[in-house]
Amino acid sequence: MRNLLITGGCGFIGSHFVRLVLHERPHYRVVNLDLLTYAGNLKNLATERRIRDDSAYRFVLGDVADASLVNELIEQENIDAIVNFAAETHVDRSLLDSAPFLRTNVEGTRVLLEAASSRLIGRFLQVSTDEVYGSLTLSEPSFTEESPLKSNSPYAASKAAADLLVRAYHRSYGVQALVTRCSNNYGPYQFPEKFLPLLVTNALEDRALPI
Repeated sequence: MRNLLITGGCGFIGSHFVRLVLHERPHYRVVNLDLLTYAGNLKNLATERRIRDDSAYRFVLGDVADASLVNELIEQENIDAIVNFAAETHVDRSLLDSAPFLRTNVEGTRVLLEAASSRLIGRFLQVSTDEVYGSLTLSEPSFTEESPLKSNSPYAASKAAADLLVRAYHRSYGVQALVTRCSNNYGPYQFPEKFLPLLVTNALEDRALPI
């Protein structure tokens, strides 16, 4: 039995990951911690039968930046690994108010890392974004993992800060961590404000494409 704490598991990418684990790893138990902000939705997992199996899945409504809750869950559920999907994710929203991005993306990640460090969690996976690299002109080569972090928005800066915290906890405390940086994921259950669903729905409605 492997016990996973998946944060943000009711969001777009997180819910797909929860479903994948429940299907591909039947001997795993998933604890899904999600605050259910505007982009998190319990309906994203409503068709998954195994979420009704208490031995395989538990949903917890809560804030990833709540240290007492995170520590309690890790202790109660004997967590072996943490997968952090929890994040405020929209560039335009971060331009209007950066505070929620700093709380969830930076402080939330710090809380999880602190718990992983003190309890010797076997694996910490930080789900990040290509936004941390900034922008490219048409003449510049593609980003690589070696590209410098040049964030252009509060959202991107908050994710870059979280990535650097992960690196710091790995180097300073030995947390076994990995960072992934995905780019423009799309598919079922994605919130309609995101880039590709917005373009598709606008095109279907014969509206302008905001690029």
